[in-house]
Amino acid sequence: MATLLDFTKPHVLRTEEEYEAAVQEIGALLDRAPEPGTEEHDLLEFLTVLVQAYDAEHYPDEMFATTPQAVVDFALEQSGMTRAQLAEPMGGRSRVSDFFSGKRPLSRQQIVTLRDLLGIPADLLL
Repeated sequence: MATLLDFTKPHVLRTEEEYEAAVQEIGALLDRAPEPGTEEHDLLEFLTVLVQAYDAEHYPDEMFATTPQAVVDFALEQSGMTRAQLAEPMGGRSRVSDFFSGKRPLSRQQIVTLRDLLGIPADLLL
């Protein structure tokens, strides 16, 4: 049985069970793709901050092991998309190729595009 999050008195995630429940809720919220400015979107952002704080405290070595390329690959896999489908939103196949090969960092516009398209927090793309 999944642990329900009870934030009648907001607090940081204290246990692995709360952490897992928050991750599950984030997944459910991402599936519903809430519009910015809604309560669901605010909850998504709030839970994301809590999960990131928990990760930073409990898994500090893993926080810096991830690259923007790995984050985008993971998001693509989760959404059922391919790298080829990023060509148009990112400005062409060569831009996608340069990003994934590490030859070129993402531009500000590409970060915004990937955030909006795949729901990736911008700070994970820097």
